[in-house]
Amino acid sequence: MFSIGQTLKTKVMNGVNLLTSIRNIGYMGYLKPNDGAVVGYKRLGRGQASGLGKTSGRGQKGQKARGKVPRWMEGGQTPYHLRFPIIGFKRPHKKEYHQLNLDRIQEFWNTNRIPLKEGGLLDIKVMRECGLITGSIKDGVKILGNGAEEYNVPLNIEASRASDKAIQIIEKLNHTFVARYFTKLGLRAHLNPDLFLLKKGYVPLQARPTHRRDIEFYSNPEKRGYLLQDTSLLLDHLKANTTKTTRKSDGKSALAQQLETASNKKYNSEVKFVSFADL
Repeated sequence: MFSIGQTLKTKVMNGVNLLTSIRNIGYMGYLKPNDGAVVGYKRLGRGQASGLGKTSGRGQKGQKARGKVPRWMEGGQTPYHLRFPIIGFKRPHKKEYHQLNLDRIQEFWNTNRIPLKEGGLLDIKVMRECGLITGSIKDGVKILGNGAEEYNVPLNIEASRASDKAIQIIEKLNHTFVARYFTKLGLRAHLNPDLFLLKKGYVPLQARPTHRRDIEFYSNPEKRGYLLQDTSLLLDHLKANTTKTTRKSDGKSALAQQLETASNKKYNSEVKFVSFADL
């Protein structure tokens, strides 16, 4: 008996559900958006009875009736942003560095997210691979000294620049910091050399600094420039060029300088044959 009652109950419920579904179909024609969800547009120029006919609410004549007025327009007098002189300038080739603090390096080291052992070199490529720096890296990375009190990471660091405080903290732990110069192309090749190998078959060489400001910075021992580690990269060439310029500054021509360095040995013009030993 219990099973028969259950089957009857299920059939009755199915019939009720069918009726409610059919009843809901009738409400489809009464659906409408919520109040304020749809706003009609103003019908302009449709007769004076609407209140927006003839001049369409713009009034008679004038600049605002005929067109638009710029927001900075002040009636013809000198605008506010042109009344004052331009002070200073913006350097067109100013470099933007990705800032990385010591506390973030310490956090990644404590959570074993830096794939290096003690004494390893943490350069920009490793920083990008482990997630220390994310997003676009325009001109390099600069190390800042926030979190210096708790910093104890036993790694050597190589980046574009670093603050004086950060350099002191890193060297206080008997580790080194090196500031290395990168161009935009050189930085791309440093971060992803495999891409250049696949596309072009070679990896571009790292360019040397050409601007005087960059040369002075990366050859400064206080900034830990990399040009001091290997002077054959650039400093030796600069010294050779400076010696040449000092020679030219004596006021003597190139021929006169060659004659000074030439041999003073004289030969007898009466002898027709000259041996190689005399030369």
